[in-house]
Amino acid sequence: MKLLRALTANVVVPLALALGLFLVLEGGCRAAGRVTSGAWPATRAEERAAFSRHVRGALARHPYLVIAGQPGGRLDLPGISVRMNARGYRGPDVPMPKPAGRYRIVCTGGSTTFDVRAADDAQTWPALLGALLAAKDVDVVNAGISGWTTVESLISLALRDIDLAPDLVIVYAGINDAQPAGFSPFARDYARGHAEILARTVGVDPPPFSLFSRSFLIQTLGDALRGGRRRDAGHEVAWKGTAARASDVPEEAVAVFERNLRSTIALARSGGARTLLVAQSVRLRKGREAADREYYESWTPGLTFAGAEHALSRYNAVSRGLADGHDVLFLDPFASRTFVDADFADPVHFSATGADRFARALAALLTGPDGPLAASRGERPPGTTSR
Repeated sequence: MKLLRALTANVVVPLALALGLFLVLEGGCRAAGRVTSGAWPATRAEERAAFSRHVRGALARHPYLVIAGQPGGRLDLPGISVRMNARGYRGPDVPMPKPAGRYRIVCTGGSTTFDVRAADDAQTWPALLGALLAAKDVDVVNAGISGWTTVESLISLALRDIDLAPDLVIVYAGINDAQPAGFSPFARDYARGHAEILARTVGVDPPPFSLFSRSFLIQTLGDALRGGRRRDAGHEVAWKGTAARASDVPEEAVAVFERNLRSTIALARSGGARTLLVAQSVRLRKGREAADREYYESWTPGLTFAGAEHALSRYNAVSRGLADGHDVLFLDPFASRTFVDADFADPVHFSATGADRFARALAALLTGPDGPLAASRGERPPGTTSR
């Protein structure tokens, strides 16, 4: 009995008091957040878990593509509405089989094609491109999925997109390919440093988080100890390693990117379609440089910002080198320097004005003197076939 009383007095009671004090402080901290913001606060880990639940309404695991769109799925977040059609693409269904005389464009890529920052499906750049070209009997399919590299886009083209009978395949890619390229040792199939983490980083798999990450008090104290700088515990970096970030990707990674594009071009050509390769860009917005750099580096933790930027320039050079002006076209819409900070919602994704500017740049190329839509309405553009 003496031992039990001693244990109670020296261990149980202090622990109970400490737990009680912690719960009081936690409740007080959350109540203070409720008073100042008008809503009960959640930790960033809780916010990430809630975000993941929303994401799983639109995206799901896929046996060959890692993740893909949920047919008929939807995602609703403040300021963002996503609707997936019956085939799992973002936006409305297109008629199948393709109507006679219809010119169809399929846009492939990652979140920059899916256009995650667009308020709704109609404001994504593929949809805006379709609206600009609708008078020419053109429809546009948004076949992009967040996180996809040229590997997933190639597989999707082979298994799904080619069935849409596209006349043109637009490839807007490169940024995501730098992620596996920065992982050491580099895997030519992107199985390491990308495929095994994609579902988690995009939010299809719910993020694991500890009991402490549920505490708003601990989060607030942690932010205070870091001098007010928030650490986003809900958004995990692609992977965590101790190796120093590299300043460039290996030559093998650039060769693999070229291999993927050549395979995409060959597959599109086998279906009678041209390919348009479009350069990508990363923008550090004035006054937000540090945050934008951190955002980008969190996606490519094997590379420094300069290294990831250099990798993208090398990928863009590969795209430019593959263009032949006939079956394979190339466009660098950023070379004219007409894009401004306000055209970006973050370092890589367009704002509403950026999506519109991008769509107009594509439309100008496609309808220009040498573009595939330059021919009169009664003729097939050179390099395409009727189906």
